[in-house]
Amino acid sequence: MATRAQRSVRATIEYDGSAFAGSQVQPNARTVQGELETALNRLIGERTRVRLAGRTDAGVHATGQVAAFRVPRVIPRGGGLPELQRRLNAALPSDLAVRALRSVGPQFDPRRDALWRVYRYRVRMNGTRQPLERHRTLEIDDRLDVAAMQAAAARMVGERDFAALGSHARDRTVRHLAEVRVTRRGDLVEIRVTANAFLRRMVRSLVALLLEVGRGRLAPEEVDEVLDPRRRALHGRAVPARGLVLERVVYRQVSQINRKSQPSS
Repeated sequence: MATRAQRSVRATIEYDGSAFAGSQVQPNARTVQGELETALNRLIGERTRVRLAGRTDAGVHATGQVAAFRVPRVIPRGGGLPELQRRLNAALPSDLAVRALRSVGPQFDPRRDALWRVYRYRVRMNGTRQPLERHRTLEIDDRLDVAAMQAAAARMVGERDFAALGSHARDRTVRHLAEVRVTRRGDLVEIRVTANAFLRRMVRSLVALLLEVGRGRLAPEEVDEVLDPRRRALHGRAVPARGLVLERVVYRQVSQINRKSQPSS
């Protein structure tokens, strides 16, 4: 039987990570990639491999994760990409949705072609609680010194070896942080981090470090010493996954951002 002509598709996806073992497919575990592949295989009648822009750990959410896959140029039952998106969302579980679909060139690689990845972490301080947000926000009793956190965040920007944030020793650990922004609205503190790539658990470890500063246990000017890759001072320390969201992935064709600029959110 002749192979059907195919085209490459880029998807922007959103998910609540609470019930996922992570984004990347794993044996005997529920994952974002696994659910997408199952739904696609059912709709187009052939096995399709999904590639993701980045790996998110168990419990981490996303509003702007990017996936890529190939589908028949003539999609079964017709309708084009808008209809495929509608049918995909009907087939996916309620904690995973496709926000947009677009055709891309066959060489598009959602991971290698990404310029920047933007994560956001939310902390609610002073013991205030919002039950409806409990799966998306870390609630703490402390009152944080946000100005000190902002001063520490500014010292993190740039390219350096981030091995202290807990990557496996065999990985290349140099990353470029374009922006670390700390903002406050009432008792809600948001930490937004933009980088060309992240080590595993890097954002959660970085937030843990900023919280130490906010609690007054560490001075902003001590950040450089703590991040010395020879110390591994933060190895194994990270905030819970529930407050972390992959907000968006930036690509050259839709942005003029380069390594000398600081992306805005």
